[in-house]
Amino acid sequence: MADRTDEFVFDYLVVGAGTAGGLLASRLAADGRFTVALVEAGRRSANPLLSLPLGVGQVWNDPRYNWSYRSEPEPFLDGRELYLPRGKVLGGSSAINAMNHVRGNRHDYESWAALGLNGWSYDEILPYFLRSEDWRGSPSAMRGAGGPIAVSEPAQKDPIIDAVFASLRAAGHRHNRDYNGVVQDGFGRAQFNMSQGRRQDTGSRFVFPAARRQSLKVFGNTVADRIQFSEQGRAIAVDGVRDGLPLTIRARREIILSAGAYGSPAILLRSGIGPAEELAEHNIPLVANQPNVGRNLFDHPRIALEYVRRRPSQIHRTLRYDRLVMALARGTLFGTGPATQPLAAGHLFAHTRPGLPAPNVQALFRLFNPRLRPRWPFSPRGEADTFGFVICLLHPQSRGYVRLRARAPHAPPGIRHNFFASAEDLQQLVEGGRMLRAATTSPLLDDHAAGELYPGDDCQSDDEWADFVRSTADTIFHPGGTCAMGTVTDADLSVRGVSGLRIADASVMPLPVSGNTNAAVMMVAERASDLILRSSHC
Repeated sequence: MADRTDEFVFDYLVVGAGTAGGLLASRLAADGRFTVALVEAGRRSANPLLSLPLGVGQVWNDPRYNWSYRSEPEPFLDGRELYLPRGKVLGGSSAINAMNHVRGNRHDYESWAALGLNGWSYDEILPYFLRSEDWRGSPSAMRGAGGPIAVSEPAQKDPIIDAVFASLRAAGHRHNRDYNGVVQDGFGRAQFNMSQGRRQDTGSRFVFPAARRQSLKVFGNTVADRIQFSEQGRAIAVDGVRDGLPLTIRARREIILSAGAYGSPAILLRSGIGPAEELAEHNIPLVANQPNVGRNLFDHPRIALEYVRRRPSQIHRTLRYDRLVMALARGTLFGTGPATQPLAAGHLFAHTRPGLPAPNVQALFRLFNPRLRPRWPFSPRGEADTFGFVICLLHPQSRGYVRLRARAPHAPPGIRHNFFASAEDLQQLVEGGRMLRAATTSPLLDDHAAGELYPGDDCQSDDEWADFVRSTADTIFHPGGTCAMGTVTDADLSVRGVSGLRIADASVMPLPVSGNTNAAVMMVAERASDLILRSSHC
């Protein structure tokens, strides 16, 4: 039985049921004219911890939900390997992320359009942001209403919030009630994909309802290996492995890769689309010589500023096992209480120097120490509770790559981000750290901060700041660009050199966006559904 191969035939085949793929497959199935297959390496999860902000941290590293990749040693980060989580569950990374909802800046998409990518200017893609959104704040023409994904500002109560906002205002930063509105610059309360204290991901909001339709078939626990092509170079099927057995799914019309910035280029490479010399190293027959597949990897590098809290946060008090169990039960049953408190309380989008067309740094303000772990009653409290900022560089110049380490579909790809290959990136992140330190070294925070934990008093000179960044910088988990529009795909997301194959996920972004990427990936999927359905009439 081990060599049995099952075959299925559908009109459309979407590989990856994550942020993009789950949304896209549900939109195609809802059209009613076509059958759709959705392939996902993970499964549907009934674990209630994934839906709670505090709960997901308890299962984040579980291999049932997370690919847990690691980078190659990063040459400009003292040779450190970076932890690279990616969702492996229906909903993908939207099911395990921090739920921040950030569209980016108008200038981001105008820059895409300036590359000759017709249809991707800000005014053209704004309707796709609105389509999936159900904004729970004040009505605005810039916000969506009635979409499947709720976006809200949870009421977080902590006196540090007002004190931090006051210190930012005193430092010259403007208050912005809606950074997803007309203007992004400034600071304000964080917005999340949440409703009644629970996560809103594309699995629960798109895939689960759509799976009730006969037009959609979800293949869980199925790892996609390679794409089959006809003699004419048309994508016709995907070979994979399901529950240890080979599986082939055929597509009458199109195959769409939505396996993410790491997964989509890896599948292309295993299928014979990529740099000819790399494919030859793995004895993979060449289908299309595409030297840019897996190149142009970008992400937002980040550092942290932390201050010791004079009084522990609500989360710190909750992380005692007896209290934690009650908090998780309350959050699961009623959608209230400390288990529903997100990690971030606010965002700042700022310029570290004049003349920039868009903010070059984002600072996520958090209320508690994310390294805190549950403890037993009467046991030591362990690490101090903190508050602070995660500061990330929004438009890095450095680029990395994704490559094959081995031919097998279960083998993790080789990933290198090359953070700070450009010295300018390091300089701008240092500027961001200095700017936030200056804003928060304020008498307005004296009642709340007992001292700076990171980077600490011994970090003052330019060289000390540079050492701090190189030794502590990490990714904030926003990879993209590895199958970029304009090089690997056309503006309609069709892969160059073959037919019947598109890509719809963060890998097609040609340049980084100004902020968290989940909302932008949903936008790409919404636009992809329109492009595909319109072409079906031709």
